[in-house]
Amino acid sequence: MPDELNVHRVLGDQPFAEIGRPVWAVTDSPHRCVVVAGDLGHVMWRGTGQWLGHRIGVYEAGTLRPRHVVASRHPVCAVEPHPELPLVAVGTGRYDGSWDFEGELLLLHLETGRVTNLLSKSRQVRHLRWLEDGRLAMLLSPEDKDGGFRKGFELAVAADDWLSAPSGLIDPDRARHPMVESGLLHDPRVEDTLARLTRGRWRRRAEVRDLAVLADGRVLATGRHTDLECWDPSGGLTWALPAAGEGSVRVEAAPDGGSAWVTYRGYQRDETTGRQVDRGTTVRRIATADGRVVDLVDMPSAPAPSATREGWLALCPRGGRTAHAARLLAPAHQEVARLDLAPNHSNSPALRVRHSTRLLYVDGPGADGDAPWINVIEPPGEQGQAVLRALFPLRWDPASTLQPWCGPAVELTDALVHAGRSYRRGATYAEAREGTYVVSRGLPDGAARWVYETDKPLADLDGDEQRVFVAFLTGEVEILDAATGEVRARHTLSAHGHPVTPMSMAYRSDQRRLVVGTVDGRILDCSVPE
Repeated sequence: MPDELNVHRVLGDQPFAEIGRPVWAVTDSPHRCVVVAGDLGHVMWRGTGQWLGHRIGVYEAGTLRPRHVVASRHPVCAVEPHPELPLVAVGTGRYDGSWDFEGELLLLHLETGRVTNLLSKSRQVRHLRWLEDGRLAMLLSPEDKDGGFRKGFELAVAADDWLSAPSGLIDPDRARHPMVESGLLHDPRVEDTLARLTRGRWRRRAEVRDLAVLADGRVLATGRHTDLECWDPSGGLTWALPAAGEGSVRVEAAPDGGSAWVTYRGYQRDETTGRQVDRGTTVRRIATADGRVVDLVDMPSAPAPSATREGWLALCPRGGRTAHAARLLAPAHQEVARLDLAPNHSNSPALRVRHSTRLLYVDGPGADGDAPWINVIEPPGEQGQAVLRALFPLRWDPASTLQPWCGPAVELTDALVHAGRSYRRGATYAEAREGTYVVSRGLPDGAARWVYETDKPLADLDGDEQRVFVAFLTGEVEILDAATGEVRARHTLSAHGHPVTPMSMAYRSDQRRLVVGTVDGRILDCSVPE
């Protein structure tokens, strides 16, 4: 397949990026490595497979490059390298929120990367220690919450050869000694340790939620720990705005690249009143030259922005129980009209259309009483009034068992390609399945030209007249033919030889450049063959 991506640099790259939010860091001097464990956070996984958000990384002591990166089903509670052998014991686990404690005792080979779960039954492993006689001592949780949350049972286990210890070696039910206090299940100084190991270069980063590539080659990114950051064409960080609350969500760059509108998430304490203020209802325009706030719009509820390539912007309130007015801003950034919209009770993602000539908005019910519909907001003309006009239902085939949700989209010359989570009803509950759809709809009638379905969970979508890029949480990017929907190429994303999980994506066709934001806070800068 000719459309292979080439990752030629990684923005926001740093040691230990692969493990996310760090919880443990232990130096193993005899084996010249550093073992770091962390948490990448939650992602909305819809489809086959399962999201494993916890990571254990083994890094070279000198270069801090990753040697092995292992996914864990449960949070890491303890890390203990063997004093002589190239092994590290890793205790994992958590309370399941209902009744039981669950977890694993992982034995990781530092040279081969092989992982063995030593427990025969699921149990949280809270502390570990290698004894002088060669046994591995551990503190195990009770089987369920009746045993309490702050104490555990001690157990020490021997093995003939720890290098070949089999899975299921340890029966946690053997732990019947008096209970002792568990203590901390993380290292409170782990961030200081990483800063020391990197000589101050390590910074906490997390999911990149949205991206924009400007005409001059700069890249704008939003995220959990930055309200907005700007990367120059050479890959250097020009400026970054530290996050308040839970960071930022969306960025809509103005056509001239001089500013960008940003939406937010979470709460921030008001310095005057001391109260918590919802940041999600505020939209700010940021100057891309230096990160200054040059404009601000307060909304009654968190908005779903809709933008055109000419610079029109509609801020449409979502999630409220009462009707609110959408605010229309002209390309010169001034408000020119308000348009009353029906209450939107949906918590599903908003329709986000890139490279659009129209202000598109999803709401319901539509013209036939079915919900939801794709509508166009027409800017005010000579009469000075904006108009909301229904285009076509989001669901393109009423007879189909497939139920689509809205998500990312790209407008082409005479088509709208949009994607989202899908749910296909079955004759029974067991036969129903979730996945992802991508559909090309003719404009303005909305007729489906092609439909592509997969069980992979969707991350983002962008494209142009020739190809559509679809990123999945599995780490894959598929390149579809924009005219037929045929898969032209598949590419598995990686950095330093280890898989990454994409969260956002932006494509600039005139630069043949695709940037992909990951769940760990890095941005893969990819070139696309002509």
